[in-house]
This record gives sequence, structure tokens and C-alpha cells, in this order.
Amino acid sequence: MSMESVLAKMEFRKFEASIVDFFSKKNGYAIVLTEDTNFTALLRQTLNKHLGLRNKCFSQVSTVEESLKQIRKELAAGKKLLVFIERIHRDKEMAFLVRKIKEDYKQCKVFITMTEAPREQFVLLHELGADNFITKPIAINTFIEKVAHSIKPQGKMGQLIDIAKTMLEQGAYEDAAKVGRTVLNAKPDSSAALLVMGDAYKGLKKYELAHKCYLGAGDSAPLFLDPLKKLADLYGVAGVKKRQLDCLTKLDKMSPLNVERKLDIGHIYVELGNYVSADIYFEGALRQANKEAIDYVGNVSQQIASAYEKRDPVRAEQYLRKALRAKGDNLDKADIETFNSLGIVLRKQGKWREAIYEYKRALQISRRDENLYYNIAIASAEGKEFVQAAAYLKKVVQLNEDFVRTDTAIAYNMGLIFYKAEDPVMAKMHLQICLAMDPNHAGAKKVLSLM
Repeated sequence: MSMESVLAKMEFRKFEASIVDFFSKKNGYAIVLTEDTNFTALLRQTLNKHLGLRNKCFSQVSTVEESLKQIRKELAAGKKLLVFIERIHRDKEMAFLVRKIKEDYKQCKVFITMTEAPREQFVLLHELGADNFITKPIAINTFIEKVAHSIKPQGKMGQLIDIAKTMLEQGAYEDAAKVGRTVLNAKPDSSAALLVMGDAYKGLKKYELAHKCYLGAGDSAPLFLDPLKKLADLYGVAGVKKRQLDCLTKLDKMSPLNVERKLDIGHIYVELGNYVSADIYFEGALRQANKEAIDYVGNVSQQIASAYEKRDPVRAEQYLRKALRAKGDNLDKADIETFNSLGIVLRKQGKWREAIYEYKRALQISRRDENLYYNIAIASAEGKEFVQAAAYLKKVVQLNEDFVRTDTAIAYNMGLIFYKAEDPVMAKMHLQICLAMDPNHAGAKKVLSLM
């Protein structure tokens, strides 16, 4: 056997040992979202037969909801997690799940399993934080090597960067900048160190220094998306919308499947008054969201509607109706917010009857939702139907007698509606509650003086 073969074998033994150590001594565990029995068989064969691990090392789940539930459960038990996600599961792309895991459970290592993928998908998933990619079919030895590389301990520089990031989260910006400078002194072309220092200076409101660091990080790693993302955020904080837009559109060309970024671009175009360009990016966001999850379509439509709500209620209405149509007959309590938003934009157009119709559709999903009854009452009052409005408010009180104390505006609105419906007892009670919360509320004082 040649020396090269001996060294390669020794290196592979280290890979095997690191995985055994991860599962047997470091409380490691794997969660697998797939319906591919060949892949789960490979995982079982690798961990239990090839590496000789006796304990249960992984769970297979079949839905996104199960995945998140299992992640929460295992993290609560102190486990270190490897999460394997099929790139396309049940005909839906799983980018939104990668985003969710990396935002809420960033300590998880995420592996994407697939047979093939367009380049844009690789770029997006990498941008969202996927730690590694497994192209199937895969040999056991290759699988072991990929997992080992992803779980290996960081070097000293990587550990220092993590320490600096923790300092940033705690608001210790000066300390984070010092740690970043230490890394930069040891490794002058470190884009990670420059980004940390840029974030620290941004936190200290030293925007020119932050700008310089982000530009330097981009020069050190021209294909790295983070420097451009950081610059876009910085321009946003500084209120330089056109430069922020330039960065975001460049990023969109580099990674064209990122839904959230398309939404950000659309929002800026709305603020700049360019609704035509905004719609192009919003429609692109919806198309991509539809490839990922129906629930995500609703969330995206809500965000688009919020951008237009004050400026163009008609456009906002169109996007909210798209969200509801996308759900078809599968409407559930998660859609109540969409109905509420639709009611608001309809009322802004003076369409109070249509708003009531939509609120009543929502009541079929959540029959004991006092907020919906309150919204129907407000819409009825806007149509001068005060007796009808008061009847719905009594339903609110029946469901939740403390609802009136949610906010002074709610207490005042309820008191005013009861007053206009000629129910002085209920009017006085609610207006007095309003004054108890805000003794200087001029509106409540005025209505009480008229009684």
C-alpha cells in the first residue's frame, strides 16, 4: 500500500471517529425530512452498522410541522442537531424551512439532500445558511466525509469570530470591534473579520467606518453575498434608499430566488412611488413563494398588502384576495389575519358592507373570535348602522368582558357606538373605562358631557 493510501485511510479514520464522538459523547442527534427510503437506509447503515453506534441516532419525519416540533423537542433535551432536508419534499421547495431553521434554531447544522438542483437553488440555499449538500445517490465513505467536515470543531480564528458575533448580539460593540481587529491582524484578508467590525461600527453609529469595512469585505470575497447585504442594510439605516436599492437589485441578480429580498425591493419601490416596478418584484416573490408553501404565499401577500395599505388600498385588496384564493378550501385560523387586513383595506375604500362580508367569512373559521365581532361592529358603525354595531359589540362583551380594556381607543369606540345606538348604560360604562385608562381622553369626556 502506498504512503498516500495509508495517509488517506488514516484521515478517513479521523472522519469516522469524529462522527462517533459527536453521537456518543456530544449528545448528537439527526432529524431527517424525507420520503426517500434509500436515504434513510443509508443513514441507518452508516450510523448503526458501519460506525457501530448502538443508541437511536435519528428520527425520520414526514412534514414540515413535524420537523419543527422534533427540532424544538430535541434542542430542549440538550441535543446537538443535524437536520437533513430533501430539497423538494411533496412537490414543494424547502427553502422556506431552511430559512426558518437558520433564523430560529441557528445552532442546527442543515444538510440539503437532492438528486440535482439548478445553480440558483444552490446559491439560495447556501445564502439561507445550508451547511452542506448531499447529492444522491451517495457512497457511505463520501457521506461520512461530508458530515465530518460539517461537524468538525472550528479553528481559533473561527472561534474568535463567533465570540465577536455573540458580543454584537449583546450590544458590546467596542469589544466586538477589538476582537475583529485581532482576527484581522492575524489574517489581513478576512472578510468575516471585516464584516464583524462593520457591524460593530454600525452599532456605534460610526457609519463611515462601517461602510469602509463592508466595502473591504466585498473586495476580499467578491462572490460573497454578505458584504452587499450588509451595505444594503447600512444604506437603509442611513435612509439612502436609492443606494440600498442598487445593492438589493445586484443581490437579486446573484441570488434570484430569495423571496424576502424581492419583498424588500418591492417595498422600496413603493416608498419611491414606482408601483409598476414594485409589482414586478412582488409578483416574483409570490411566484417563488408558491413553489415553497401555500402558507408562505399568505404571509408574502400580507407583507405586500401592508406596503400598499396606506398608499393604494385597491392594490392591497388585490394581493390579499390572491392570498385567500391560493388557500382555496384549506382556510384555517392562520388566515384570520389576512381577513382582518382585507377588511381594513376595504373600509379604507368605503366598502364597509364588503368588509363585513369578509369578517363573517372569517367567523366561519373562528366563531368565538372577539376581534372579528369588534371589526364587524366598527365596519357597521362606519356605515351608520349603529344598532347593528352595538349588537355585535354585545357579542364581544359576552365572549370577553375585558376586551374593552385592551386599549383606550377600543374603549372609546365601544362607548361611542353604544351612545349612537342609544344605549346610555353601556355607553357610560365603556367611556368611564376609557377615562380610567386615560383620565385626559378628550373624546370620552365630550361624549359623557352630552349624556
